[in-house]
Amino acid sequence: MTYASVARALSDVPPQTIPVLTREISAKDIPQPLLLALEARQAERAMILGLSQELMLSLRPELDRMAAELAQRSVEGMWAKRAEIYKTSSSTAI
Repeated sequence: MTYASVARALSDVPPQTIPVLTREISAKDIPQPLLLALEARQAERAMILGLSQELMLSLRPELDRMAAELAQRSVEGMWAKRAEIYKTSSSTAI
């Protein structure tokens, strides 16, 4: 069932027939168009979560490379500052 067919099915239901959930409702009391809309929403959510999982898996190598590069630059920067401190302290000691 597509989103369009669910939307069409829901448009046939007047707002006053949509139940207000103030009490527990058994599944048999839920109108079929509402069940279809909920199933479509659940399928859409599953699809989006699947796409985000695929995206993260495909980006993993690039994220790992960027993290390693950042760590390496940080260590090199720290070492350069340390070398500058040693250079400054050794030139003042002479």
